[in-house]
Amino acid sequence: MATLSIVIPAYNEESAIEAIIARCLGAREMICREAGLSSVEIIVVDDGSRDRTRALASGFSGISLIPHPANRGYGAALLTGFSAASGDYLGFLDADGTCDPLAFIELYRALARSGADMAVGNRLHGGSRMPKLRALGNRFYAAVISRLSGTTVRDSASGMRLFSRGLLDRLRPLPSGLHFTPAMTARVACMGGRIVEVPIPYAERQGSSKLNVLADGFRFLGVILGVIFAYFPLRLFGPLGLAFALVAAAYGVGPVSYYLAHRALLLPEMTYRLLTIATLSVCALTALTFGLLAQRLSDIALRRPAGRLDAPWLKRGALALGTALIAAGVLLNSETILQYATTRHIEQPWVYVLVGGLAVNCGTLLACFGVTLGIVAHFPRRDSVEKFPSEGHRSARPRA
Repeated sequence: MATLSIVIPAYNEESAIEAIIARCLGAREMICREAGLSSVEIIVVDDGSRDRTRALASGFSGISLIPHPANRGYGAALLTGFSAASGDYLGFLDADGTCDPLAFIELYRALARSGADMAVGNRLHGGSRMPKLRALGNRFYAAVISRLSGTTVRDSASGMRLFSRGLLDRLRPLPSGLHFTPAMTARVACMGGRIVEVPIPYAERQGSSKLNVLADGFRFLGVILGVIFAYFPLRLFGPLGLAFALVAAAYGVGPVSYYLAHRALLLPEMTYRLLTIATLSVCALTALTFGLLAQRLSDIALRRPAGRLDAPWLKRGALALGTALIAAGVLLNSETILQYATTRHIEQPWVYVLVGGLAVNCGTLLACFGVTLGIVAHFPRRDSVEKFPSEGHRSARPRA
């Protein structure tokens, strides 16, 4: 029969630590009986508390108490607990009294029924006592993860979870702060793992919250976007490049229409618009080429199939088009170059220099992109793609 280790990270929780430990100890027998586990281990990590948290926790037998000499952060406390845990399955819940340890029963059952990789206690429901501002933020973060990763998530930052020990190494590195939980959610979602969410009771916390809604909210968003774009960089660079291209095209409607009607450009009125169009065009191509290259490197690092990004026509086409644009830019300004070389003066219209320079810049980007893709194609390849989760992890599924 499988075993479970429950980790409780605690920092300045003297008003709640005794109650949550007593509840976990009281729930152990029922969790074992109802979930079919052989034992439940309880580990409390005191994260450098400056109040009586450690002293109060030390008064309990039947738990393991691990102290941090100084505060290292919520995520660091959890990782310390996981390192010391002996269970086949790892779970954690906050020390503030908001979650009921008996909910691990249904989390374990859900993990067994669904064959998922992680079970998450969903706090966002009608009976939840979560403050409205925090609930709104959590829904926003969940929507970001769901939209960008393709995996539906409802509660991205829940502090009550259950998963197989084998999953943990696949999720590293994880942050040491309060943004540990959204980072964990984002990694599982991006790696193609399955997340099952179970509604759990969520009470009003005891003691003061350590969460700064604004500062930690930005950290949550930052770590979520960082994880997602590490796996899918093109989802950042692609829309950015497309936005630059659309704005450049919109700005170009006026000059193009005027030129087609009059076979000339209205100067100097259109000077700054043309310069803006040239700048945005280079920005668009830079974002797209860097995005494609970053996506290719991410696929290699994560051993995912490259698909069209590894197609020979892409690198050959980029190199050929880039070379053609460089040649066209130089050819367009051949008289300009000759004039300056012989007379140190330029009499050609400046728009030739602008268009030619734009062609050379874009051509250089494309040519470098094609060459770099060719270099990347020589990187060693794995014989097979490592799927998520591993076969060993699959075999460790709980039995319903």
